[in-house]
Amino acid sequence: MRFLARLLDRAGDRVKKSPAAPLYPLIEAVNAALFSPDETARQAPFVRDALSTKRFVIAVVIALFPVLALATWFYGLKVPVMLVVAYATGAVVESVFAWRRGEHIHEGFLVTGMLMVMIFPVSTPLWVFVIATVFGIVFGKEVFGGVGRNPVNPALVGRLFVFLSWPALVAPSAYPEPAYRLFEWFSPGADAVTAATPLAQLKSGALPPDASLLQLLWEVKPGCIGEISAGLLLLGGLYLIFVRVVNFRVPLGMLAGSAVATLLLGIFRPMPDLVGAWLTGGFLLGMFFMATDPVTIPATRAGKWIAGGLCGLLVVLIRALTPLVEGVMFAIVLMNLASPLVDEGVRALERRKEARHE
Repeated sequence: MRFLARLLDRAGDRVKKSPAAPLYPLIEAVNAALFSPDETARQAPFVRDALSTKRFVIAVVIALFPVLALATWFYGLKVPVMLVVAYATGAVVESVFAWRRGEHIHEGFLVTGMLMVMIFPVSTPLWVFVIATVFGIVFGKEVFGGVGRNPVNPALVGRLFVFLSWPALVAPSAYPEPAYRLFEWFSPGADAVTAATPLAQLKSGALPPDASLLQLLWEVKPGCIGEISAGLLLLGGLYLIFVRVVNFRVPLGMLAGSAVATLLLGIFRPMPDLVGAWLTGGFLLGMFFMATDPVTIPATRAGKWIAGGLCGLLVVLIRALTPLVEGVMFAIVLMNLASPLVDEGVRALERRKEARHE
């Protein structure tokens, strides 16, 4: 590993002083992803805690890799192709901004690229997927100053943009069922079998009422790529909590908020099964891997509980009271935008309590 580190350092030094200097951010990105950057922070924040960005990125990739592997096995090789496209597109976009700013590429785009794959159906045309990746990185992160300054999750920004622009291409009423053939490029055609997603069935009341917990956890489900297995998402999320990459307050808050909203709405109208709502759609994916983004969630402990609770409540309200089948994406984006207000409210209450005790 030392040899590789020295090789990357030498290559970076040579490229930086050559006409190929615009390619330097790409070499620096590989160096930063594999090893610690040899730079120190020039402005605050400096050292916040033991959670480095590299540890966060690696942990999230490890947690999502089983989901990616299962989706590749069932849907075919288009899944890893989408991942390569997301990484290549993200690297090019971030290289342009890094070169203009004189900075190195941050390894955080590894998580953004993988999340991009997770939140799209495999039937999404690659040109739409590229547009979503570019839009999400540019308008979800780079225009605000880059990593650590993005107010919303970049992957969700890209998904939201193409969802509103080409809804039929990224959110059709029927998704292709798993092909069970690894070496077959998925192409929706005469051979494809389509079925409504479990979440759509749940909303319409068509989900089998005798579906067991084991079936909801481990049966392969049609839908977005990351929705293929609730069990693997749950294991990955618990792993992130165990290694302290994810703050447990946000997921627990989402569960509590969704439960309260379901109980209250259940007084006035029939509501889908609560556990079924948790284990279908993008609830677990959003709860563990997107709502917990350390940049976009509130910084205060109470704020994390509040943001998680309100996010869970919004998911249920959107699913139950709007024509939309899914509400996780909109709920997380809204709470990302409200996070500074939540923190300010919590700190204001803390200042009042301190003033009373003085």
